[in-house]
Amino acid sequence: MDIKLYGQADFYYAVSQQILERLVAKGFLTEAQRIKIDELNRKKIYETYPSIAELEVSA
Repeated sequence: MDIKLYGQADFYYAVSQQILERLVAKGFLTEAQRIKIDELNRKKIYETYPSIAELEVSA
């Protein structure tokens, strides 16, 4: 049985963005570092988990 976690990629990506914003606000990351990490996060998360858009197309 294949269980699809509906929109998990969208949720995880939103959480990753919030974490990065907080790290920048506290001075732990620069804006350039945030952008690079955000790109890597987006790529990895959307490759690993299903997004809402993918699941709506397949339905």
